[in-house]
Amino acid sequence: MSIQSETLRRSWAVAALLAGAILSLSIFWSVGAHNYDWYHLRLGSTTVTTDPYTPLLVFWGLFGSIAALLFGCAFAKIADANWAQETYEQLRATSDRQLMLAFSLLAFAVPALIHWQLLLGVDLTDDESVYRFSSELLLSGRLYADSPLMKLFYDHVFMINDGKYYSQYFMGWPALLAPGVALGLPELMNPLYSALTVPAIFMTLRDLSGRKAAVIGVVLFLSAPMVQFTAATQLSHTSCIFALAWMTYLTVRANQGDSARWLHAGIATAFSVAFFIRPVAALAIGVPLLFIWAAAVRSLSPEKRWSAMLSFAAPALLFGAAFFAVNAVQNGSIGYVSYQRAGDYARENGFRYSAWPRLPDDWTPSFGFGALDLALSRTGIALTRLNFALFGWPCAFIFLPFAGWRSERAWILWLMVLGFVLSHAYLRTPGIDTFGPVHYAEIVLPIIMLSGLGAARLTNGLHKMGASPLTTRLPVALCLGFIAAALFGYLPARVYALYEVADVLQRPATAAQEIKAPAVVFVNRPFIPRRCAHTQHFVFAHTVNDPDFENPILWVNHLTVAHDRRLMEHHPDRLGLVMLWQSGCEPVFVSLQDAEAMRIPDGRPGGSTPLPPPEEMH
Repeated sequence: MSIQSETLRRSWAVAALLAGAILSLSIFWSVGAHNYDWYHLRLGSTTVTTDPYTPLLVFWGLFGSIAALLFGCAFAKIADANWAQETYEQLRATSDRQLMLAFSLLAFAVPALIHWQLLLGVDLTDDESVYRFSSELLLSGRLYADSPLMKLFYDHVFMINDGKYYSQYFMGWPALLAPGVALGLPELMNPLYSALTVPAIFMTLRDLSGRKAAVIGVVLFLSAPMVQFTAATQLSHTSCIFALAWMTYLTVRANQGDSARWLHAGIATAFSVAFFIRPVAALAIGVPLLFIWAAAVRSLSPEKRWSAMLSFAAPALLFGAAFFAVNAVQNGSIGYVSYQRAGDYARENGFRYSAWPRLPDDWTPSFGFGALDLALSRTGIALTRLNFALFGWPCAFIFLPFAGWRSERAWILWLMVLGFVLSHAYLRTPGIDTFGPVHYAEIVLPIIMLSGLGAARLTNGLHKMGASPLTTRLPVALCLGFIAAALFGYLPARVYALYEVADVLQRPATAAQEIKAPAVVFVNRPFIPRRCAHTQHFVFAHTVNDPDFENPILWVNHLTVAHDRRLMEHHPDRLGLVMLWQSGCEPVFVSLQDAEAMRIPDGRPGGSTPLPPPEEMH
């Protein structure tokens, strides 16, 4: 057969495969258009999937799989083209350092663009302004601020306000966020840590399996919507993944017999940083790695063993002392963490402005223990949500079985997965569903690396079996096929949901630009009505003010007009305004005098404890 005939035949085959993939996607979207309002997701759950998100997953499971398979076959065929071969050879000639730099730049640029263009620069959760507050505290040299006068106005769902004013969260992420806060660009810190995660993933997979696995793993990391959406926020998960990724790389090096002192100090530092950010996730993934490190150290000579242990102990003890010192300063005891103090403060405060309407006496932060079937149920829900949200694929775990166990030391990554799943089995919820089960964010690190390992190992296995070039290309082509299918199928529904939420969440800040500062703005709870969008959001409270309460605009809780007027006696130089929501979901600001004449409803502080009379508030 002539070269021209072969090229023509390949072109027709590629066109047919692409047409089939497009048809499958068209069917998927037609089902949504005629039956589910174009898959307006109407999210807002922290447990099971909502309706119509569930029907989307059902139809995506079928038609997304067909589209991905056809796209993958098309890409495998395209690889025979001369231009594709030339491109592949150019990539092979590129050095690892150049690849890591290019991938790192993408890992920085993508979430930064998502934050500014898709999320419109807003917070998707109440947690984010709380983290910024903690960073401002650290920059001022403090671990808590003094509670303000008439503190009930400043109570916040994630803040402790018992004379000391500080957040329930650990201080690791605020410390890493602080440089961005100081520069006025906190939104760039998570993209930076995402970019710094790329070399760790690349070098880990390269050491385990080779360059092919490293490139596949990093491409999966960059194409994972859940990873990029998380990095576009100011939540703590991206920085925790960054620390755990470097801990993984250094542990793999130690497992290979590297006895350099800096390596052991690096393992301790990376684990300690992750623990300071999210202790449960750090223990879940880090403890298996620590056992691997200990086994590697045990095999060293006595002299090198002592050197490694001392190198590890120095940063570990330093970070440990800092962790306990923070607990002592904030909560009064080295073993009493802020999460526990938040629960106790909620009881003391009558559960007003609390995350919980009530708490059992044997309450454990974030965990609810029970029968084994409860753990299985919660794990099943979490993994199902993760399966779709991670890559946007119908099956995110498709390459995991091919990663093996003993080959390429995949067991290191499997132990990380196992440790995470077991330690999170009784977690009360997998987390908000705005962009994925956020409480399971850190498990994406070993899953992505195992997927890269599995795809590369499957490719190498087919090659050793003497399979045809087309067949040996299929695993990598299928990865690209899943990415392409997600890009045109699953991802648009997620992107629109995020934009819809961001459009509503940015309205108070946009409207507040017209306020002549300084002012005090009284707001009700929830801060933004959830009825304002099909997709439900998770912003219930106002932005946390600066630690010294000197912002041009102070956002405070609306109690009653009489109580509000009482607070304004302490701010005679500020304008007092009440934020109300019009029927079209647009915020308006009215003066306290007008609010009194309009007889606006009292605030909703929650809890069962009545408000003290205005004259008794101090």
